[in-house]
Amino acid sequence: MQINHPPKRFYFDDGQFFFWEGLKKRQVYFIGGYSIDFDKEKELEKDIISVKRKYNLNPRHPVKWNLKDRKIVSYYKNENTLYQSLFKNSDKIREELLDIFSKYEITLYMSVIIRMKQKDKPKMSYQRCFTNLLQRIGMSVGFTDNCHSVFLDFFKEDATAIAESYSSGYHFGRDTEGNPYDCGSLSRKNFSEAIYFGKTIYNQFLQLADLVTGCTQYFLEYCLKDKEFKMMMKFFPKIMDKFHKNAEGNPFRVSIVISPKTYYEKFERVFEQLKELQELGSIFN
Repeated sequence: MQINHPPKRFYFDDGQFFFWEGLKKRQVYFIGGYSIDFDKEKELEKDIISVKRKYNLNPRHPVKWNLKDRKIVSYYKNENTLYQSLFKNSDKIREELLDIFSKYEITLYMSVIIRMKQKDKPKMSYQRCFTNLLQRIGMSVGFTDNCHSVFLDFFKEDATAIAESYSSGYHFGRDTEGNPYDCGSLSRKNFSEAIYFGKTIYNQFLQLADLVTGCTQYFLEYCLKDKEFKMMMKFFPKIMDKFHKNAEGNPFRVSIVISPKTYYEKFERVFEQLKELQELGSIFN
């Protein structure tokens, strides 16, 4: 049966790091990923599998940005030769998987929370980060014949709080602190009633989301810590044009949302510099 207005599938993963601002330690929480039309998922899956097979990986074999993650190491404990090959070719595999995005009308999203007060609980920071993300995707979707769905890497002890945040946005169009969504309730935007949790090592679409967050972390760390410039330049330009933008071509406050707002200037300045470098590169290539 043909779907005239296919629903969106959203796949997200999370990350965190810290940086020093003077003598103050700041914790950064971020959730990011992508959306794709439901009727393009099978084609996307075939492209992921094609890259994996090139490096002797089967569809079941996970690829993550951090290949030293204990879960990845544990998964490959009985396939050490394959793991060593994966580790050796990690940059090539990352690049080829990220290059897949250019074939599709995929949209990227990123929500970042910089925790200013150490007494703030991490669980609440993640909830606010996720709420900001939900509002952005709620404003970006159009009519569908079915339901838009959100898939998120399993959040351990925070899963209940994240599910509660989604439910509040779905039913009431507000976060758990009572702040209203600008887009209205997610139910009116044709989202599914519940969020779906998965494990990245067992889900190829979430593995792509993991690559998005890993790649974007280099951008975030360069902006906040003035580190990882080489790695940022190697990977982030491959995906930066895929972030949802406003009419002026600006992704900030649209699909890249930062809190507190005082940090926008720094991120926007680096993003514009990267665009200029991209344009120079296309001239000289």
